[in-house]
Formats: sequence, structure tokens, C-alpha cells
Amino acid sequence: MADKNKRSGGFWGAKSGAFKLLLSLIVLLLIFAIRPAQAQQKYDKKIARNRSLLKNLEGEISKLKKNLSKSRKKEESLLQQINLLDKEAALISRSKGVLQQQRKLLSAKIKQTNLMLANAEERYQNLKALYARRAVYSYKYGKVQPIKLILSSASLNQALIRYRYLKLIAAHDKRMIDSIRKKKDEIRSIKESLTADLNSKKKTLSQIKRREYEYSDRKRQKEVLLKKINWNQSKYRKRLAGKEKQKANLIRLLVALEKERRQRQSQSTENKREQVRFNFKNFYKAKGKLPWPVRGKIVTRYGKQRDAKSKTYIKNTDIEIKSKLGTAVHCVFSGIVRVVTYLPGYGNTVIVEHGNGYYTVYAHLAEIYVHKGAAVETSKVIGTVGDSGSLAGAKLQFGIYGGNKTYNPEKWLRKN
Repeated sequence: MADKNKRSGGFWGAKSGAFKLLLSLIVLLLIFAIRPAQAQQKYDKKIARNRSLLKNLEGEISKLKKNLSKSRKKEESLLQQINLLDKEAALISRSKGVLQQQRKLLSAKIKQTNLMLANAEERYQNLKALYARRAVYSYKYGKVQPIKLILSSASLNQALIRYRYLKLIAAHDKRMIDSIRKKKDEIRSIKESLTADLNSKKKTLSQIKRREYEYSDRKRQKEVLLKKINWNQSKYRKRLAGKEKQKANLIRLLVALEKERRQRQSQSTENKREQVRFNFKNFYKAKGKLPWPVRGKIVTRYGKQRDAKSKTYIKNTDIEIKSKLGTAVHCVFSGIVRVVTYLPGYGNTVIVEHGNGYYTVYAHLAEIYVHKGAAVETSKVIGTVGDSGSLAGAKLQFGIYGGNKTYNPEKWLRKN
């Protein structure tokens, strides 16, 4: 009798131990399965957004190619052809910037997918090992029939408890088999996703190379046309007048942005949500402490400056910093990207709102790494130095605006 009870107790202990081990494993699997899935969704959302941006840019580039072809057939002015080439090169460069971000996202997603695959395969092996242990338990204690175990109970209450636990063990045996099958399907699905992402990354790298070639070709064409222009004083003054008009267009854009900000502020619910998400510091207090957006030499200063070629005075609303093509451009203060566009005379341009009516403008960019509505932190790389919208080589045009006024950036940036 003692031997029977010992065997029954061993059977019961084995069954109970297997049940507890399986239950703990299932809980852990549920906890760790959530995080990779959420990470994958985050990457997928960003990748889909970039694909949409690329599609829009492709459409704009295609239109520009047609306009440039028409312009050449009509033998229109060299400056007009240069402007069309400049815009096309700028959009190609922006497209390359989006592709570079896409490459990074795909690399990060592939790394995450490989981790998921390794975890899934490890969990699959753990489930198989656990099921093998359960098979050993079943074989070792299988001679004891469930009905005998229940009948050997010391009391009715013990019999009911044993009956319930035997049902739980049987149910978990079935779940374990189902889990093994599902895990095999999950591994197959992850491998298919990984293959698709690897192919997508390969395609993206190919597109980046094509964009690099197209960008170099448009720059070469632009330089050839520039050499053909006879820059007499009349043409130069006409270009200066065009720059003044372009400057006025930028100011109008900033006034419109400020109007939108005030409208958002008047809507208490939306404003509250945005303030929680983007906790702006006081931009004005950062005066004299802002990091430089790029390292280089200031070639155009703020305010009233004498232009040597036209022998007239012009009023600059920003500064121009000469720097090497492709140098990283940093955001000078945390904020929200409100504009990512091409502006005549400014080229690829990013405008960041910093709260309380303050904005910074980054122009003549090559690649752009941020999108409209994105939150950016101080010193975040938002793009690279380019020569889009410029006939004087690579440089960054940087401006600070607030309360419908312009400010001298040199007074806001840290002293070297």
C-alpha cells in the first residue's frame, strides 16, 4: 500500500511539476512575444511612410524631366533650364536621402527579425524538449490509471482536486502540441519576411547607386550651362530682384505657419495633446547658447550688406555658412518639422518650429533625413549640406524667425 501511495505520489508530483513548468514557460513566451511584434510594426509603419514619400518624389521628378525637355526644345533661357535642372537634382538628392533612411530602417528591421527568428527557434526547441519530458513522465507513470489514482484518494475532496488537475494536465498537453505546430508556422513566416526584407534592402541599395549617378549627371549639366551665361550687370541685378521675391515668399510661408500655430493653440484639446507629446523649452532663453547647425565659414552675414557685383546694398534675413558638400546639418533646438520642400532660390529646405512662435530655416540642403510632423531633438542630423538653389557652390543658409521678425543667427549661436 505504501509503495502504491509512493508511486501515486510520484506520478502526481511528476504531473504537477510538468504542469507548473509548462505554465511558467507559456507565461514567459507571452511576455516576450509582444515586444518583437511591436518593434516590427513600428518599422513597418516608417518603411511604408518612406515608400509613400519616394512615390511622390518620383512623380515630381518625372514632371520636371518633361518640363526640362520642353524647355530645351523651345530654346528658353539658360537660367530657366538651370533652375529646372537644379530642382530636379534637389529632388533626386532628397529621394536619395529617403532611400538612405529606408536602408537604415530595413537593416534595423532585419536585425530585429533575426533576433525574433533566433528566439522563435529557441522557444520551439524548448517546447519540443518539454514535450519530450512529458512523454517520459507519461511512459514512466502510465501504468497508473487516472481512475485508480482518483479512487485511491484519501477523501472526496482530494479526489476532486486530482480530477481537476488531471484535466488541466491533459489540456496543457494538447496546448503544447498546438504551440509546437504554431511555432513552426511562425518560424516559416519570419523566414519569409526576412527574405522579403533582404530583397528590399538589395533593391534599395541599387536605387541609391542610381540616384547618385543621376545627381552627378544633373550637377554636370548645370555646371555646363552656368559657364555659358554671360553675367553682365543687368542679368545680375535681375537675379538679385528674383532673390528678393523669393525671400518675400519665404516670409509669407513663415507667417502662414505662425497663423496655423495660433489656430492650433486656440483649440485647447489639440494644443494640450501636442504639448504633452512635445514638451518645448523656452527657445528665447537659448539665445547665445545654440549649437552651430554646421561647421564652416560664414560667407554671407545678416542684415544690410553691400553687394560688390551690383554695387548696391541688400538686406539679408539669414546667414550663409560655406561647408563641404555632404556635411551633416544639425537641428539647433528641439521642435517639430513643419516644412520639407523645395523653394526657388533656397533649394531643399527644412523649417522647424520651436514653440512660442520661433522657427529655424535650413536651406540649400542636399539629402533630407526628416519628414513633416517629425519631432526632432537638439543636434539631431536633419540633412546634409548641398548646393540646391545655389549658384555659388555648397553652403547652408540658416535663419531664425520669431513673432513675424527675423533675427541675427550669429547672436543666437555659441561663440567659437
